Amino acid sequence: MKKWILSVLAVITGLFLVACQPQTATKTEQTYTATLKVTFPEDKVVEKIVTFEKDDSVMDILEEHHKVEEKDGLVTSIDDVSQKPEKNTYWMYDVNDELAPKGAKEMHVSDGDTIAFYLQTFQ
Repeated sequence: MKKWILSVLAVITGLFLVACQPQTATKTEQTYTATLKVTFPEDKVVEKIVTFEKDDSVMDILEEHHKVEEKDGLVTSIDDVSQKPEKNTYWMYDVNDELAPKGAKEMHVSDGDTIAFYLQTFQ
């Protein structure tokens, strides 16, 4: 009888110890990296490797690392440097050396992308 009680107590103790083990997260959010480069007047360049999560937009990343003003999803000012519509100068951006086909809010970033913002004057 004592062996039976000791066996039951050993099983209960074992289950208790297993239940008290710290739980590890089964799902971790994967982060990705991209290069964010902003060229200001007088060729001042701010470039950094940034991390982001799946489905982040260019605007999400830019706003996380710079002071940004936008209108209708398009960037109008970065770090208090504004575009000048009266001079036909606007903030533009490339992704992997190609002009982005969408506004910064609609454009999603992929791992390893290079995003480059710059002021462009049109004639």
